[in-house]
Amino acid sequence: MKSWRSACAFFIALILVLGGASGAVAADIDYSSWDTKPTYPPDVQNTKYLSAVKALMDTKAITGDTDGLFHPDKAITRAEFASIVVKASHQQNLSDRENHFADMAGYGWAKSYINRAYENSWIKGVGGGNFAPGKSVTYAEVITVLIRVRRGQEDELEGRWPENYIQYADMYNLTGNVNIHNWMAPAPKGDVAILVDRIVSPIPMIPHNRFAHFSSTNLGGTSGSAIAPGDLTITLYNDNFNEILGGTEVTNWFPGLSAYGMQAFVPRYMPPDLSSINIVITGIPLNPTDARISATIPGNALRSGGDLSVSFDLNAFLRER
Repeated sequence: MKSWRSACAFFIALILVLGGASGAVAADIDYSSWDTKPTYPPDVQNTKYLSAVKALMDTKAITGDTDGLFHPDKAITRAEFASIVVKASHQQNLSDRENHFADMAGYGWAKSYINRAYENSWIKGVGGGNFAPGKSVTYAEVITVLIRVRRGQEDELEGRWPENYIQYADMYNLTGNVNIHNWMAPAPKGDVAILVDRIVSPIPMIPHNRFAHFSSTNLGGTSGSAIAPGDLTITLYNDNFNEILGGTEVTNWFPGLSAYGMQAFVPRYMPPDLSSINIVITGIPLNPTDARISATIPGNALRSGGDLSVSFDLNAFLRER
């Protein structure tokens, strides 16, 4: 009995010693290094701006400043706003070719975004062929552009600008918790983030003037002989593709392609929101001379949700040898 009690005492003492030692070790651990580091600017943490800023930063539609802060009270320029809106609306087909405005010196980084917004009829210049890219954007300008992006048309607007757009925004409570006392005042970055996230982000993109074209390709072959598999690229304008898995057959996109003895499939995984995809054409062409190939991309493959037709001369990518 005495030995049993001694053993129990020994084990109890051992547990206490180990427990004490464990506590000492735990006290030496720097748990601060385990904390998740904030990935969003600290000046929007625990503010009404966080949700919108987080959503727009996650999609790279908006960024913080170089000092690591967001500066929600800072006014933004018309150039910056155009960039944010185009990115938030997933307009990946940017336009660098046209010089729509004469005062873009020093704003080369924004030119393609301003061009795209202008070509979509979302923005206008300030007159005299100028855009005033460095001028602060006003609340009235912000709500005007966002309504144009959201609606795609102005059929419910009556009266003169900006009262017609302001009345429309009030009618549909588009401003939410953004309190605007002076519509002609510069709109700060935080309010712009809330409005863009509230009005643009949840709305499925229904682009204007959608179109697509086939790329040139190096496919070659002779009638009745199997062609070497070759790539064909379809590029969209004012729309984007949904996710497409690698190996997906898309022969049905091309009316009559199977009758020509050919098949089409997407060779590799295509993540969502791309503006172009590669398609591989294989098979045995049957009398391709004078034939024309066309495609109808089904709505379930497109972000807009609407079918889109595209045509191309078969001889432009299937050369007789």
